[in-house]
Amino acid sequence: MELRNLIVRYPYCSIGILIAVNCFMVSIFKLNGLTFGLVVLAFCCTLQFLVYNEGHGKSNEKEANKISEDLFHRVMNTVPETVYISLFDGSVKYVSNGIEKLTGYKPEDICKTRNFMLQLIHPDDQEKVSKLVQRLQGGDASKVDYRILKKDGAYVWVSDFLNPIRNEWGNVTHYNGILMNSEEKKITDKNVQSLNARVHQLNTMVNHHAVRDSLTNAYNKRYSLVILQNEFNRALAQNKALSCLMMDIDQLEAINSQYGYFMGDLILTEISKCLHKHIQSSDVVSRFGDDEFFIILPEIDAGELDRISDLLVDSVEKCFIKDDEKNISIHFKVTVGTSSLTKTTKSITDLIELASRSLYAAKMARKVHRNESV
Repeated sequence: MELRNLIVRYPYCSIGILIAVNCFMVSIFKLNGLTFGLVVLAFCCTLQFLVYNEGHGKSNEKEANKISEDLFHRVMNTVPETVYISLFDGSVKYVSNGIEKLTGYKPEDICKTRNFMLQLIHPDDQEKVSKLVQRLQGGDASKVDYRILKKDGAYVWVSDFLNPIRNEWGNVTHYNGILMNSEEKKITDKNVQSLNARVHQLNTMVNHHAVRDSLTNAYNKRYSLVILQNEFNRALAQNKALSCLMMDIDQLEAINSQYGYFMGDLILTEISKCLHKHIQSSDVVSRFGDDEFFIILPEIDAGELDRISDLLVDSVEKCFIKDDEKNISIHFKVTVGTSSLTKTTKSITDLIELASRSLYAAKMARKVHRNESV
C-alpha cells in the first residue's frame, strides 16, 4: 500500500526508475546503457520536482489569497461605514456588514440580486447616481449624496464615495464605494459644534473667574498686579507717566453690622459700577481688599492725578443704596490714597506702598477732623 501511494504521489520518478532499471538490465555490461538509464532517471526526477513545486506553489497562493480575503472582510466589517465592491452591470460582489445597520438588509440580500442597490435608491436620485457611476469608467473618483430606502420603508440620506478600480492593463473593470450615513454625520457635526461652543463658553467662564472678582466684576488683586507690572515696565521703557489710586470705603464694617452683609455687598457693587463709568478705557479697576479698590491710571502724572482723584471721589459719594421695602437709604463716604511713578520708584511694590501710606494718612486726617468737629 505504501509503495502504491509513493507511485501515485511521484509518478514521474516512478517512470524514471522503471526506465533506468530496464536500461540497466538490457545493457548490464555496457556503460553507455547504464549512463542512459541514470540520465533518464535524473530527468524524470527533475520533472517530478518541477511539477510538484508548481502545484504546491499554486496551492499556497490560493491559500494566501483566501487568508487575505478573509482578513479584508474582517477589517471591513469592523468599520462603521458600509464598504462595497460592484461591477458596472449592477451586480454587487461584496458589501460589508455595515449595510445592515444602514438599511436593515443583510449583505447576502444585496449581493444575490443584480441592481438591488440601485433599486433601493430614491426614484428622484437614481438618474444622477447612474450617470455618475457610468462616468466612473473614465477613471475619476467622485462623491454623490442620495437617499436610500431602508427595510422599514423609510429613506435615509447617505454620502457615497466612489472609486474606480483598474486591472493590470489599466482598464477600469469595477468600482468600490463607501457609504456614510449623512444624517448621522450631520448630527455628529452638530454635536461637535455644540460641544466646542460649550467648551469655549466654559473656557471663557474659567478665564473670567480667574481674573475677575465674582462680586463686583472688577479685576481681582492677583491679576491687577500682573497688569500693574506690565504698565510699570512699559512706563519705564517708553518714559511714560503712571499713577495709582487706592480707595477705601469708610465705615463699611459698621454698615454691615447695622444693615447686614447683603447691603455691604450692594455698596461694593455700586461703587465698582460707578468707577467703571467714570474711568477711561485704558484705566484698570480692581478689588484689592474687602473694602478697598485699586485703580491703575496709565500715562497719568501726579498733577493730573489730583483732578482724577477728586472726580472719582465726588462721583462715588453721589451714589447711594436704597431699599424701598425696608425704607432704607444708605449714603457712604470713601477715602483715597495716591501714588505716581518717580525717578526713585524701583518696583510696583513702591507704588502700592506709597498709595497705601497716602490712604492711611488721609484716613487719619479725616479722623482727626471728625474728632475736632465733635
